[in-house]
Amino acid sequence: MTRPPSSEGAVRVTLHPGEDLLLRPGTRLADLRAPLATLVRRPELRYATFAADGEPLADDQVVGERPLLPGAVLGVRRTSPHGAGPAPGPGLPSAAAQPWLVARVTGSDAGTVVGASGPLAVLRVWARMRRGGRMAVRRTRGAAAWIMPRTTPPHSGVHWTLALLPAAASLSLAAALRQPLLAVFALVGLAVALPQLRAARQRTATDGAPRNRSQELPGPARLLAFAHAAHHVSPGAWAAALAAHATARAPGTPGAPGTPPATPARLLPPPSDGPWEGLLHDGAVAVLGPRELARSVARALVADRAARGAEVRVGPGTHGWSWARWLPQGGPLVVVLDDDGATAAAPGPLTGPGDRLVVSVGAVPPGCRAVADVLDARRVRITGPDGAARTVPLVGVTTEWAEHLARLLAGAARLGRIVPGAPPEDARLPAVVPLTRAHGLAEVPGPPALATLWGSADSWAVPLGTGADGAPVRLDLVRDGPHLLVAGTTGSGKSELLQTLVLGLALTRSPADLALVLVDFKGGASLGACPGLPHVVGQVTDLEPGLAARALSGLRAELRRRERVLAAHGVPDVAALPPGVLPRLVVVIDEFRALADDLPEFLPALLRVAAQGRSLGVHLVLATQRPGGAVGPDLRANVSARIALRVTDALESRDVLDDPAAAHIPVTAPGRAVLRLGSAPPVTLQCAHVTAPPEAELPLVRRAPAWPAAPGSTPDQQPVGRPNPGRPDPARPASARPVPPRPDAAALVVDAARRAADQLGHVPGAPPWLPQLPRRATVSDLPPATRRDRTGLVLALGDDPDRQRRTTVTWKPGDGHLAVVGRARSGRTTALVTLAVAALQQGWTVRGIARDPRSFAPLEHFPGYGGTVRPDDAGAVAGMLAAAAPDAAPGAETDTGSSRTLVLVDAAEDVRGTLPPAALRSAVAFALATDSPSVGGLAARVGPRLVLLGTDRAADVVLGAPVTLAGSGGPPGRAAWCGRGEPVLCQVLEPQVSPRSRSPTSPPRRRAS
Repeated sequence: MTRPPSSEGAVRVTLHPGEDLLLRPGTRLADLRAPLATLVRRPELRYATFAADGEPLADDQVVGERPLLPGAVLGVRRTSPHGAGPAPGPGLPSAAAQPWLVARVTGSDAGTVVGASGPLAVLRVWARMRRGGRMAVRRTRGAAAWIMPRTTPPHSGVHWTLALLPAAASLSLAAALRQPLLAVFALVGLAVALPQLRAARQRTATDGAPRNRSQELPGPARLLAFAHAAHHVSPGAWAAALAAHATARAPGTPGAPGTPPATPARLLPPPSDGPWEGLLHDGAVAVLGPRELARSVARALVADRAARGAEVRVGPGTHGWSWARWLPQGGPLVVVLDDDGATAAAPGPLTGPGDRLVVSVGAVPPGCRAVADVLDARRVRITGPDGAARTVPLVGVTTEWAEHLARLLAGAARLGRIVPGAPPEDARLPAVVPLTRAHGLAEVPGPPALATLWGSADSWAVPLGTGADGAPVRLDLVRDGPHLLVAGTTGSGKSELLQTLVLGLALTRSPADLALVLVDFKGGASLGACPGLPHVVGQVTDLEPGLAARALSGLRAELRRRERVLAAHGVPDVAALPPGVLPRLVVVIDEFRALADDLPEFLPALLRVAAQGRSLGVHLVLATQRPGGAVGPDLRANVSARIALRVTDALESRDVLDDPAAAHIPVTAPGRAVLRLGSAPPVTLQCAHVTAPPEAELPLVRRAPAWPAAPGSTPDQQPVGRPNPGRPDPARPASARPVPPRPDAAALVVDAARRAADQLGHVPGAPPWLPQLPRRATVSDLPPATRRDRTGLVLALGDDPDRQRRTTVTWKPGDGHLAVVGRARSGRTTALVTLAVAALQQGWTVRGIARDPRSFAPLEHFPGYGGTVRPDDAGAVAGMLAAAAPDAAPGAETDTGSSRTLVLVDAAEDVRGTLPPAALRSAVAFALATDSPSVGGLAARVGPRLVLLGTDRAADVVLGAPVTLAGSGGPPGRAAWCGRGEPVLCQVLEPQVSPRSRSPTSPPRRRAS
């Protein structure tokens, strides 16, 4: 099976008179002169004036842009009027310049179009061409009119036949009765009808619909007109045609408003319901008869399918089919068998309408029921799958006409106007796409080159991979987003795609324009080297308890901060801010379902980010195996960009894309994906692979592979639809084949980005959330004291992620006695000692009750400490309490009352029998440490609580910890402060005591280095 071998996105052109070359896209014509002259051994090409399809070229014109598009004929412009020679084929551009067109509709050379300057010239052309078949004459209305929708104006008012009926009746009566006076009534009828006819004509012009549908070129000429328009019209005219096709559809049809916009293939008028279409619906058709006439008919069938976006492959015996090398690849497959051994060469079953069409010339393959038998140069007898036969006019095209059409389609495909997508299993998509190829780079740029790229960036479009036509497929989060949903089963390449997106953003924008937050719920290693980028301001993994909740709380605070910045500058959108004021924030979440399952209470925060992200410059990238259930409808309403890698069934693919394409991705093609932006049609791509080494640079110009390729040198002898990535590409010279492995592109990009950021003075911005509380906190870590802090006893360093700040946790004894609840070695005694030191520094008297007197040994050197008694010594306890506040009234404010005494109780359950009931109602402040939420039966007597946390959520909830903070412990002293207001996560301060008298239960200090 012969198909054009891969050219790695190169532009294939013909050098006059007939040598095909491959040019590197993006190369200036001036840079091609020397290597081109050397390659073809024509020294005059170094200085000659070039022309593409007769259009002169300047040295600054670029390969891949009009007119240096695929299919162009490149030649030397002569001083003679003949220029570089005509383009192959019938030359529609020259005919379109004339006011009249004469097109052949039937015959072996149907589709031929000749221009005429006037009615007499039309008659001369008609007389010259009439013997070859039926002809049609049309007025030229420009290339843009050939791609506009063919609509019929709605009937309104009085039809012209009804308006003229009274006048005709009056004339008939005047003739029949021989009364000329009755003819006067005919004039009256005409006077009444003319205003109505004029109004109907004006309404038709206002509707914008064509007045005469017969102005459209018929037969194969219509295909040529479409390809010519797709190749030559301006972007504005093409966009207008797309809009017209999307809006000018009749309700109830597949193109009715509300359906996806028209794709380039839909700009061609739909196939007629004639006998030829009935033959093609069965999946195979045989064309019999005289070989040249049969080939012309087969060419017309194949050309029609190719213009509608089909991929064409030619089997053995390629005589008369070399024009197929120009056709763009992608879409439904059409296989051409033109050989005496066509039956043996048939690629598997010939059935499968909608997936494959087999056109066999000269033989009927097994299983083929549709036959077209050429009787003579004018007639074809067609037999459908149902056995019904009929004779129709012969419609065929010449090889020159087909090649001209194929060249136009090749150029239009380069412009993105033909074959917008390809099936996921399309063998034309490469197996591996290095990151550098997707970005059009020969190698990863160094720091100076990367700094230049940052400075010249004018959009947020990032290449994700390579599409069916070899061109990069881009995603612009600002224009196409603002958010992105990525779905795919295990092993489909989700993490690689996320790395491609993150590294692509880093190659496009500097840290001053872009901030990245990476949330990895797959163990912290799925994003590879991306955390090392200078753009990354924060990273969250599921290995750090509580960090994900802090990050989501920080996002809420970041939204409020950005709202304040926009309000201060008086602008509605972050795009209106001066550069560098507020970088765009991209939050990448790998395995969103795990995050939603662990933290369902924080999903409302993401909904707000999704709703306000566009104006505030915050973008979400959500990746998950199965979005169903995790990504709700409220979140999906704000996610317009969707990518599906391989999924397990069509329902999951429809859930993401509204299309089953992702379910057909082969398991052997990791990184194959389907992208859908809004309601646009899905686009299949092969995602770039960040760990693939950069490819060796291809030459600026090289010879294209011959047609047909030599046997065994290309993957064309394989079964239809199967690639052979392991076999080398003969189109690439040995010097251009992949080199031995080098450092992967991800590591090179990260290194270059870090050095470029250092050179430009860019430093990573502050994360949108505060870092986690330190494992050890001292007084020096506290924020500046507030008025409330000065009226209480300082206990811990608090965390307020919703406001992105630290707080001071203080206990005001007037709020009630304090309970310190925690398991063994969680820091209970240390919390009591810290509280006692704060009280002693304010001039309080502190006393202790503990089974082990050494528990409060660090307090013994303070003069205000009254000593420690045992809980089982009732007399000592009573005497200590009597000395503490003999006259104080219950409920007095201890910081302003007459008794400023604090009693520390270590293990409150031990003092229940010895502590008098009236003690807790006195002016003495109690701080009780316990391992039970009942506080030794004294729970009803305490106010605020300090619950020391661990890593077991259930155990913390049992102790009385809030559900939102349970399980977020770890280091000793990590606690939840439950006082007035919302619970606060905090870290108990280390007591400011001398090293000689530290509490034996406090964590060991690190030795200063």
